[in-house]
Amino acid sequence: MKNIFIAIITCIVAISVHAQPKANFTTDQFENFTLHTYASFDAMADVSFIVEGKNSLVIIEPQAFKGKVEEFMDYTQKLNKPIEKVLVSFHAAGLKVYKNEHKVITKPMAEFMKSDAAQGMLGFFDKAFNGVMDTEVVEFDEHIDANTKFTVDGVEYVLEPTAVPGMPGVNIAIGGKVYYQHFVPVKGMHASKNQINSKSAIDGALADAMKAKKGGYSLLLGSHGIGEAGTEDLKFQIKYLKTMKKIAEKATTADEFIEQMNAKYPNCKGEEDLKGIASNLYK
Repeated sequence: MKNIFIAIITCIVAISVHAQPKANFTTDQFENFTLHTYASFDAMADVSFIVEGKNSLVIIEPQAFKGKVEEFMDYTQKLNKPIEKVLVSFHAAGLKVYKNEHKVITKPMAEFMKSDAAQGMLGFFDKAFNGVMDTEVVEFDEHIDANTKFTVDGVEYVLEPTAVPGMPGVNIAIGGKVYYQHFVPVKGMHASKNQINSKSAIDGALADAMKAKKGGYSLLLGSHGIGEAGTEDLKFQIKYLKTMKKIAEKATTADEFIEQMNAKYPNCKGEEDLKGIASNLYK
């Protein structure tokens, strides 16, 4: 797990030196809820979600950077409904603004936040971003099992651990229509080097993708980048990961792996991620 977060830190530093698109909100309407997605395009390209029911709101993965926190909170307040829960899957920062709201975290993530790896990560963020990121660890009102479900305002949330090894967060099915994972699939893009850090991670990512397909979800969510994807993105991801698995089983060097992946996906963007994956697989 520690190695995963070291890789994430390395990626974040790389992201932060590039200009990011402008932050934006998008909305998706479903039968009994509206999903609001906030793509912040901050230094970490974090994405946050608001599930708006008839009478209340659920926040998933809050914002953490100064300016982005306020923008997200202003938008939330304009919905003029109380926040029923603030749910953390992977991003347990940016929470001190939720003083009276019911903050929920899974037990595995709560345990991780006590670890030296988590404390080191938060300390790094604080220094790297000159204090503009809220890295304060807060007390949560509820610690829940990673395998659980609950209903808020008529919308069911089904949580289950990700199959990617070493990751403490959970995947979340929302209202039977939407599926959240830490990494959203993107057609025509290589997978994140932070997601695929070993051959077993390929199997885990593929297992998560197959669950999403079996669930028949129309919208897929992720914590970074644009934050949303569709069924075509998922189809691409499944085929891509199956191809990667076969190549990784036979290729004996990182260069051979990269060459064969590029032969299969010559127009795929994200060459640095592909190189990072190769480095992870052939240490």
